[in-house]
Amino acid sequence: MRVLPCRHRLVPERESYCWRETTRAAEDGMALMFQARDGSGPVRCDRSLAAACPFREWSERLEKARMVPCPYCHRRHREGSNSQMLCEAWSSVKIELARMRRETPEGHRYYEEGTSRSPYDEHTTALIRRLVWQRLKSAVLRRDRYRCQDCGVSFNGRRRKVYDPRARGGRGGYRWESLEVHHIMPRALGGSDHPGNLKTLCPACHQVYTHELTVGLVEKRRERRALMYELRDQDEDFVEDPWDTV
Repeated sequence: MRVLPCRHRLVPERESYCWRETTRAAEDGMALMFQARDGSGPVRCDRSLAAACPFREWSERLEKARMVPCPYCHRRHREGSNSQMLCEAWSSVKIELARMRRETPEGHRYYEEGTSRSPYDEHTTALIRRLVWQRLKSAVLRRDRYRCQDCGVSFNGRRRKVYDPRARGGRGGYRWESLEVHHIMPRALGGSDHPGNLKTLCPACHQVYTHELTVGLVEKRRERRALMYELRDQDEDFVEDPWDTV
């Protein structure tokens, strides 16, 4: 049985991932999304999923997208393709990196308090954001000269070999340690992937920030729960939100 090509599949004529990246669901509860709800991975569009998908667009003959010139890389992309969107988003990030180089001194080319301003369009898809993030991490490490911006230790590259006395069952040994890119304003608190919100840290310094953020979120949750209990005691008609986990 021949399968009609769907315009939204990455490979239209056979089972593949869907570029729509929708988080909506069909009436029977079947998940229709690029990324699974439980975070286990992408969802492939097979025959049964396509039959229930309300967004499918079948075509006897899938028209080939035309090639259009790109004002950023000066090459050509298929109109509406991921490569076109990636080029546009990455160009926006490079503009911000260049602006930060002009406006801030070397070694402090980020905002001390971070920022929530996004370096690309708010409609950029999750797939493009992930691809840009891989490039942006490398750019931030080069910008910071592969040096921790807190303790000043230099790695002379993305990683270094360090001696760990706990390795090999306590007998000691060497392991590889990599630099990490830190969000000054955490994503959980509205921070973005803007270059001014990113700085290079060694694993030890990054762990300090992670611990402080975790403690802060736990305290904030306790305060909200305490306030909720107080409101519930004052109002008999108060209904607790089962999804309130912050």
